[in-house]
Amino acid sequence: MHEFSVVLNLIEKVVEEAKKRDAKRVIEVELDVGQLSFLNPEQMRFAYNVLSKDTILENSNLIINTVDARVRCGVCGFDGKPDYADDASYHISAPLFLCPICGNPVEVIEGKGCIIKRVRLEL
Repeated sequence: MHEFSVVLNLIEKVVEEAKKRDAKRVIEVELDVGQLSFLNPEQMRFAYNVLSKDTILENSNLIINTVDARVRCGVCGFDGKPDYADDASYHISAPLFLCPICGNPVEVIEGKGCIIKRVRLEL
């Protein structure tokens, strides 16, 4: 559950910015969360509700946008979604970082970050 540490870091950053602007409270926080970050939105919301209590973020709205993964092959030029392999031992579909066209390794272009996109404050 690395969601708790990620959300704790997020809350610390938002509190810091809210203090700089003398905000009364945080109304809303919007995130872009990459598909390859392996952050679970439900667990992030749970962590947000727990960790924001008694802070300026308590009772604020958390919006999580999922950013699809996109990879690029430097050999054949493929640019698109990665293929996934089902592996019953992990109970998830694991991304393959091989080109679905030529089989060479690909570069991840999008979908591995977690970014604070927008914060709405009451001043």
